This record gives sequence, C-alpha cells and structure tokens, in this order.
Amino acid sequence: MRSALLKALAAIVVLAVLVFAGGLHYLRRSLPQVDGTITVHGLSAPVDIVRDADAVPHIFASNKADALFGLGYAHAQDRLWQMELQRRIGHGRLSEVLGAAALPQDRFLRTVGFGRAARTAWATTPEWAKRQIDAYVAGVNAFIATHHGAQLPPEFTLLRFEPEPWTGVDVVVWVKMMAWDLSANYSFELLRHDIEKKVGAERLAQLMPPYAADGPSIVDRWPVASGEPGGSGAQGSQHASAHLPAYQPRLTDPPGPPGYTEAFSRALSSGDPSVAELLLGNSRAEAIGSNNWVVDGTMTATGKPILANDPHLSARLPSTWYLAHVTGGDFEIIGATLPGAPAVALGRNRFIAWGATNVAADVEDLYREHLDPTGQRAEFQGAMEPLAMIPETIHIKGADPVQLTVRVSRHGPLVSDAINANNAKLKEPATPEAVEPLAFRWAALEPVDMTVASFLKLNDARNWTEFTAALRDFGTPSQNFIYADVDGHIGYYAPGRIPIRASGDGTRPADGWTGAAEWTGWVPFDELPHLYDPSDHVIITANHRPEPPSYPHLLGLEWPEPYRARRVADMMRARSKFTVADFARMQADTVSLHAKTLLPLLLGHAHVDGTPDARAIELLRAWNGDATADSAAAAIFSAWFQHLTPAIVGDDLGPALTDRYKDRYSYVTRFLVHTLTTNDAVWCDDTRTPQKETCDDDVRSALRSGLADLAAQLGTDMTRWRWDSIHRAVFPHQGLDSVAALRPLLSRSIPNGGDWSTVDVGPVASDRPYEQHNVPGYREIIDLSPANDSRFIDAVGESGHFLSPHYDDFQRDWQAVRYRRMRMDRAEIEKGALGRLRLTP
Repeated sequence: MRSALLKALAAIVVLAVLVFAGGLHYLRRSLPQVDGTITVHGLSAPVDIVRDADAVPHIFASNKADALFGLGYAHAQDRLWQMELQRRIGHGRLSEVLGAAALPQDRFLRTVGFGRAARTAWATTPEWAKRQIDAYVAGVNAFIATHHGAQLPPEFTLLRFEPEPWTGVDVVVWVKMMAWDLSANYSFELLRHDIEKKVGAERLAQLMPPYAADGPSIVDRWPVASGEPGGSGAQGSQHASAHLPAYQPRLTDPPGPPGYTEAFSRALSSGDPSVAELLLGNSRAEAIGSNNWVVDGTMTATGKPILANDPHLSARLPSTWYLAHVTGGDFEIIGATLPGAPAVALGRNRFIAWGATNVAADVEDLYREHLDPTGQRAEFQGAMEPLAMIPETIHIKGADPVQLTVRVSRHGPLVSDAINANNAKLKEPATPEAVEPLAFRWAALEPVDMTVASFLKLNDARNWTEFTAALRDFGTPSQNFIYADVDGHIGYYAPGRIPIRASGDGTRPADGWTGAAEWTGWVPFDELPHLYDPSDHVIITANHRPEPPSYPHLLGLEWPEPYRARRVADMMRARSKFTVADFARMQADTVSLHAKTLLPLLLGHAHVDGTPDARAIELLRAWNGDATADSAAAAIFSAWFQHLTPAIVGDDLGPALTDRYKDRYSYVTRFLVHTLTTNDAVWCDDTRTPQKETCDDDVRSALRSGLADLAAQLGTDMTRWRWDSIHRAVFPHQGLDSVAALRPLLSRSIPNGGDWSTVDVGPVASDRPYEQHNVPGYREIIDLSPANDSRFIDAVGESGHFLSPHYDDFQRDWQAVRYRRMRMDRAEIEKGALGRLRLTP
C-alpha cells in the first residue's frame, strides 16, 4: 500500500513538474527576439536594434522616420502589455478585459474625457508631427501584426485577448494621462472645502499655511513690490495671492455636503489598484516631486556644463520609463522614453541636454453648478445654458454594456455624476452623501494640445533659440525644464498653459453661475519663468516656487517646503569644479532637512527622561539627521511624525478627514512648527476627553504610538532597528498586482532609505505608512564635454516580461544610486552587446 502511495505521489510530482515546465516553455515563447533579421512592412531602409551590455536598445536607421519606427518596434517588444493597459486607462476601456470590477474607473475616465480630448488634440496636430507619430505607430503595429497567442506578453494570455492596432490618438491619450498624474490641484480644492466646512476659514488657514513669502524661488529676478512684507521659517505668513479676494461661500445658497475628498476617494478606489493609484495617488499624499540642477562650465572640472535630473513618480512595474538611444541620419537622441510615445522625454542629443521637474501649476478648477430641474441646463450670469450631452457605451467582459451620458457645462464635464454613480453602487452600510453638481476644468481638456509636437521639436533642437521655440507649443503638464548645451550655455524655462482667472485663486470650488472665476486667457509664454546663463552659474529646481511673490501672475499655490532645493544648494556651496561623480553623490543624499527642522521642537516637548521612551530620545539626540537605510533614529522619527497629526488634530477633523490631511507633509510641517512653537493649547487639547491636554502630552503620546508601531514590526531591541527594515520601495505590477497568487512572480519591493524631504526621496504611502510608493524612477547625469561621461538608470529594468533577466536587473543598482553609461558611440555599444536585431523592409 505504501509503495503504491509513493508511486502515486511521485507521479503527481512528475506531472506537476511537466505542467510547470510546459507552462514555462509556453510563456518563454513570448520573450522578444533580439537577434537575427525580421522582415516588416513600413520601412524605407533597414533598421538595426542593438541591445548593449545593459539591455538598453540602440536604434540605428538612415532617417528619422525609420528610427522612430524602430523605437515603436522596440517599445512593443519589451512593453506591449504596459502600453495596452495605458491606452485602456486613457480611453476608459478597462472593463472590456478586467470585467465589471473596473467599471467605476471606466465611468470616471469616460466622464473626464481623456479619450475625447486626445481625439480632438490629434485632429489639430500639425501634419509634420502626425507623420512622425505615424512612423512610430507603424513600428508598434509591425510588431502587433506578427505576434499572436503565445507570442504576446503573458498578461494577454492570462486575460485572453489580443491588442488592436495602435493609433496616433493612443499616443496622445497616454500623454494626457501623464499630465493627470502630474496635476492634482483639484484634490487640494476638495480638501480645503472639507476642512473649512469642518473647522472654519480661520483654522483652515492654520492647517494649510502658504509657502513662505521669503522662501527660495527658482527665478529671483523680479523686483520686490514696495512695502512687500516678508515671511519667516517654515510658515511664512504672506503670499503671492494675498491681494486676491478670499473665497466667500454665498450665504443665500445652502452649504454643500461635507466629505468631497472622501466621496472622490471612495468612488475611485474600487477596481484595479494600479489604476486607483494613478487616479488618486497624488490626491492622497504629497508624493509627486522631482529634482534637477545644472551648472555651467565655470563650475565643472571639464569646463563644460553638467546637468542632473531625477523625476519622482509612482512606483510601477514595468517602470514608467524606458531607456533608449535613437539615431536616424543627423537625428540622434538618448535618455528616458515613455512606452507608447515617440520621443525622449528627458535626456540629450548631440547638441543639448534637458531635464524636467513638475511646476505644480494650478491648471485645474472645480465649479459648482446650478442646474435646472431637467438636469440639462446650467445657470450662467442669470441665463440657463444647455449642457452638452455626450453618450458613452462601456463594454464589460462577461456582462451587458453600460450606457453613460456625460454632461458637460461651459466649465467642463460634471465629474460629480461619475462620483455619485460609483458611490451609489458601493455595497457598504454608509456610503458618502451625494456630491453637488461639480464641473471640472483642466488645461489638458482644451481642444488644441501640441504637447507631443513640442517634444518632437525639442528632440531636434540644437540651441537655446530652437529649444525655447519648441517649448512654445508645450501644453500640459507645466514643467520646470532645465537646459545645457555643448557650447557652454545653461537655461531654464517653465512652459505650459497656465490660466489667468477673472478673480479668485482657485483654492476652492468656485460658483460657476456667477462668471466671477472664469478663465480669461493663458499666462503669455514670454512672461513665464525663465533664465538664461544666470550670473551665479547654477540653476536648481525641486518643485519649489518658480517666482518670488512680486511675480505678476498666479502660477499656483501648492509648492512643497523647499527642503530638497535647499539641500542641493547647500551641497553646491560645499565645493567647486564639480564632476559627474559629485552629482551622483548629490542624487544619493539622504540628509533630512525636515528632521533637522522639526526634531528640535519635538525634543523640547518630549520630556521623557527616565521613562521607557528615553532610549529612543537618546538615539534621536545623537542623530545627524541623515535618513540612511541602517538608521534606527530615522525609523523612530518617521514613526513619530506619522502619529503627530492624529494626536493633535484628530479630535477636530475626525478620522476620515485627518487621514486625508496628515500626508500633506508640507502643510502638516508648517502647521506643526507654528503650533509647537506657540504651544497652541486650542489645537493641542483633545476635546473628546474631560482633561486639558497640552502640546507636551500630544507629542509624548505620538512618540509612544510610533514606538509601539516599530516594536510590533521590529521587536523591542532598539539597537537592532533599521529604517529599511520597514521602509521598502514597493513596485506593484500594473494590472495584476491585485491577484495574490501572481504577486510574488510579477511585483517587486526593495529596502530603501530617505524620506519625503531628502534628495534621494523616500516618501511613505498614505495608507501604508512605512512603504514607499513614489520613487525617483529615472536618474540622469549628463556631461556636455567631449568626453561625454553621461549616465542614467531606471528603477527596475528594461523588460516588461517577468521571465526576462532584464525585468528587474536595474533595481539593486537603483537602490544604491549606481548608473549605466549613456553610450552613444557605436563601437562602444557593440562591445558586449546582448542582441543585434535587423528590421528589413
């Protein structure tokens, strides 16, 4: 009997191994061909795709059109699933392959109208740009046309569908989604609305104080207005928009229902988590940021400029970025591309280099609308105007289609329709109250958008004049572009469509019926922030305010505390004659100016000598503020900070609103500095208890809660605590991370240091307070000298196929801030090349 059981068990094991091996063999058939010759349609001459020793593709063609075709083919080879998911997000077509669970997200995406906006933008794209985009699209389609079934990435097999041919509109729609990812002013409007409803305008101003009037600006060339008052520290009291009338709700109107932020968040959280992260990520925490800086040749060892850039975006797998080098005749670019788009977004050509950070421009407004009883007309200045009624059909895998009518006022689509419809379907005992009619205006929804054409021009630019001419067409998202060229010049420009308002500052939903908050035009290009060859030989941008308060236009309000900018400036002052290696050390810096600002105040309130918490205080007092991966003090400080806001304002805001406020780190820090400096008993007393708590009580309570968190995860021996034991950068697979059985195969995470304020940024997630979900996903350091000691790195890897050795082979070097060479010489590229593929007509 035992022998029979052993034989049966052995047979089962052999069968399992055979099934696994068969499945593995099947899935490996979808790995891309990187050697040999392939005949394709759409080329005028052969194209070589050489993958260097780091698996970075180098595309060699005889002309630009064929080169872009080759880039499209390489993108499809390595990232077709990512591209497919991205365009389905953009067009609101997730339910077709993911089922009814994705319907709430599709409903919102269709209501905003990313796909509609992409179609109108494509219709107005110049013919020269369409030809270049079409060349790229032809490369994508050449791959799709010859790959089916098991030849497609595994995600297509699992979800049982094949991709449709690519189009120019698909290119534009993902650029729209990238603009969304970098624009979230609407979320600040919602948060301000909710906080004001809860605690009033005066206390809202304390909770969300503005960027300090005397804080640093990227451009500091505008004269200071006579009598302009200054600010100080982390909570300067004056603001560029102080002269604008404050928002005043109309007393004749009933107040809107509370909980806008909760309603929006609940409505968009169901469905695919990676899509929810895209739709809500920047509305839930202060996470989007970036650094760049450039110096001219007077400050370098080579006598030529050096430029550095590291954009911070949501951590994803595959990565947002794809490293590539593209040459065609006299056209040549290298750097970070976006799979699905035919340009280098950040990088260099033979003549110039560029990088970008987010301006945080206010290009979104919400408008409260008065509708008539039919719901088909909206009031404007005493008259009723018809709404545009746009039919949409959402097809759902395994279910009947859903018909949707999108209502659009003069201010934009009524996004409240999607939010209310989604919340009504929630199977929860308490769903958010209905949101009043809210229309959404966003610069990226304008009918003419030349952003893709602008990038195509930028890739061709050879000097400052051509570079700025290309940026004139740039729409959204507004970016801080820095520039350097081989002739030794450096510069900065912040292009984009930034609205001019008739009145108001866009901080809260406006009354759409009055006409008082209409957009009356765009800030003229020549008046946007810019610099060229500044006298101090350096330009630094890190999402801080572009212009001082005297600047005549309102660009935005939501600039973070300038810790990263100040730290870069400090390191600049520490030496001269910079090298690429110096810039690499700067990109790896984890000194937390946030901790250096706040910790002395906290220690002054702690008073825990002789208590069980004294050991933690001892570690913090000895800490130098460097949030290295092995630091116990960095872990303690982070945990302490996470619990401070609930301890001080939890009774005033309530749990839901506290959760949405506490991860706006800059506002929280300004508020805490002011509250703890003044010992504000009104905030520090917990109204839910009979006793009168002090700020000392709240600080000590937050420390105890933070230490309990750490002890539960790391044990009670503080000497063994490390920041990276709980702080991990998490890279969820796009589309399938929610499938628990697949997560170990498809998703990745890695221990990391830093915090939200460090140059090597490491913010924690709003809902998982010790995980890092936003990362410097791409780093570049570009040397404009003839030696071209330029370097770059992606956070994960070049391939989107989990069986490829290049799926995550960059990750350890990314964590350690090590780089790959930006190879541009073919002889160097060929050395150790991993693949040589020729595409022939």
